[in-house]
Amino acid sequence: MKFRSMWFLGAAAVGLLGCAGMQEAPKYPTQPVTVVIPYPPGNAADLVGRAMAEKLAQLWAQPVNVVNRPGPTTVPGADSVAKAKADGLTLLVHSISFATDAGLFTQLPYDAQKDFIAIAGIAKQPFVLVTTPALGATKVNELVEKAKGTPLKYASLGPTTQITFVTEQFKKLTGMAATNAPQRSAAEANAAVMKGDAAFWFAPVAAAVPLIRDAKVTALGVTGDARSAALPQVPTMAEAGVPKLVSHAWFGLWAPTGVPKAVVDRIALDVDRALQAPDLLDKLNKLGAAPMRLGPAPFAAFVRSETDASRSLVGDLGIKPQVYTPPAKP
Repeated sequence: MKFRSMWFLGAAAVGLLGCAGMQEAPKYPTQPVTVVIPYPPGNAADLVGRAMAEKLAQLWAQPVNVVNRPGPTTVPGADSVAKAKADGLTLLVHSISFATDAGLFTQLPYDAQKDFIAIAGIAKQPFVLVTTPALGATKVNELVEKAKGTPLKYASLGPTTQITFVTEQFKKLTGMAATNAPQRSAAEANAAVMKGDAAFWFAPVAAAVPLIRDAKVTALGVTGDARSAALPQVPTMAEAGVPKLVSHAWFGLWAPTGVPKAVVDRIALDVDRALQAPDLLDKLNKLGAAPMRLGPAPFAAFVRSETDASRSLVGDLGIKPQVYTPPAKP
């Protein structure tokens, strides 16, 4: 979904100034903190989440342990945090899928608005359209032409993810034909494109930069409003001829409902401090990500807006809401 830049305006002043008004900052944390990431290692959310966890550990002088809980969807990992003890010691780093899951699924095991407290927006990054070099397409219009003879396959991280929604938008805007070939991780999606098992995919920038640099995949365009600092040579989709395709992945921090406001505000302030640190900013830049710096109130409003936009997009693409089915227990 198109990132709403208005949420950036005055975020520190509006969302974080209220935090600064606390009469006395709580002593937090007094023991190790666990950050759950509902993705496998190496995913963009994992890379951003680990970078933030490392910085918070420095600021807090306490271990911040990252636990990856991937699954067929991100729902089980998120649900484990919704049901965790509300002491501020179990946090969730999630992505735009937090909103798309709430916009697509019915009968989730949690209420995305009632069972979580939005703490902070961390970062955003665009997707980059990459193709297999064997296809011989170096421009978006060439990729579209290739699909006219024989429908192509595209890689995704599953039929209910933002990457699939972006790809379906791309198909609708260009009139091209392509079928979904879901993969279990960004690494597998990249491998599928490199081998030619899938012709293309919209990869999170962080997952594609090394492969683009080594010419293992061909980059055709980024979905941001402007070119990515990590890929300045790659045009935007607008420059490549698809002006209406603008979308970002974004990443944020949540806690289970019930964590005291003073603790939430303390975490938000420390996240904002971390996002001003040159070393963390450098890491995010290399991942093709930009800091969001949204405090609790503006981030909560942003997530609600993105959830509504997800529901609207699902309808526009003709995707029917799905009843969530928990994965079978091993």
